Formats: sequence, structure tokens, C-alpha cells
Amino acid sequence: MAEDPKPSPESREDYSYEAFGRDFFEHAVTVERVEQALANLTGNEVNFGPRYVGPGGLASIKAEGSIREPSVTRREGDLIEFALMIPIDLELSVRLAAHDHRFKTELRAHLRLTARAKAPLHIFIDVPAPSENDIDVKVNAQGLRASVLDLVADVEGELKRYVARYVGKQIDKPEIRRMRDIDVRRRLESNAPEQQAKNA
Repeated sequence: MAEDPKPSPESREDYSYEAFGRDFFEHAVTVERVEQALANLTGNEVNFGPRYVGPGGLASIKAEGSIREPSVTRREGDLIEFALMIPIDLELSVRLAAHDHRFKTELRAHLRLTARAKAPLHIFIDVPAPSENDIDVKVNAQGLRASVLDLVADVEGELKRYVARYVGKQIDKPEIRRMRDIDVRRRLESNAPEQQAKNA
């Protein structure tokens, strides 16, 4: 059985420029494309410290780790927005009284992404820099002494601020910023010769 022929452009239903623009954004800015734009974050190293804390600065804390693969989910609403979660796994090392205490720490940076229309014919994925309030910290405290936990608590706010600044710099790197900026005109023009050849 023959397939139904595709409707000609003249027979398709007209609709407003505004509705067309909304549908275009929905198609152009998807979870998969946003994840692709942020793929270069995965694996980037994070190093904090050493910071000297406690009475007389007798204890030191440092952390080493890396960014894991971010996750992106679509948010409901009038704007085309996404919730971005960037997981960071760190190993904290606390040196106290000539002894090293090592343990795992999980950080989660929560950001909101918004697809915005920019002149001339650009779609820009806007990602405001996070603050320390956007960073969650979970310390694997099993077996840790209370004195060690107190030292970690003293530096937790500073660790959050450091990670917030670090993530902000990472998402604003030139290579990631370029991926967040979709030049619609350039892409249409670059495809024009190919499309003309197919129609020849």
C-alpha cells in the first residue's frame, strides 16, 4: 500500500510567528543538547586547600576529587528551563596531631538553566553562577572522631564557597560557553548548499 503523500507547504496549516518560535525552541533546546553542551565538565579535577583550622591552626584540611557526569532535567513552566545537578566527589584529608584522617565527601551543585533568544538569531543557554546556597555537602562520617568532624564543620562553608566559584568558572570557560551559544543563522546558511544539492 502506497504511503500518503506529504502535504505541500501551501496546504499546511498556518500559525503565528510566536507559536512557531516556541515550537522551534522546544525542538532546538532539548535535554540531550544541553547535556552535550556541558559534557566537557565531566572529569575536571577539583582541589581544595590545604586550609589550617583549629586552635593555632594546628590541623590542616585539603580535598581532591573530580566532577562526575552532570544530570539535566526539564522544568515545567512558561520559560524553557532545565535543572542542572553537577556531582563532585572529593576525598577529604584532615591532618591532626600527626595523624591523617581520610574520608569521602559528596557535593552537589544545583543550577537553573534558561534558553534565551539573543540578537541576531542566537539561542543562548543562560546559566547564572551558583552561590554557596546552591551547594549541598554530604560527609561520610562513619568512624570519624568528634574532633575531626568539628574541624570539617569549621571549613564546610568555605568549601561550599570554593566549589561555587569553581563551578561558575567551569561553566563560563570559552569552550563550554561556545556550546551554550547556538548561532541559528550560521547553521542555516551552512546547510544551504547541501540542501540545494539534494534538490538539484
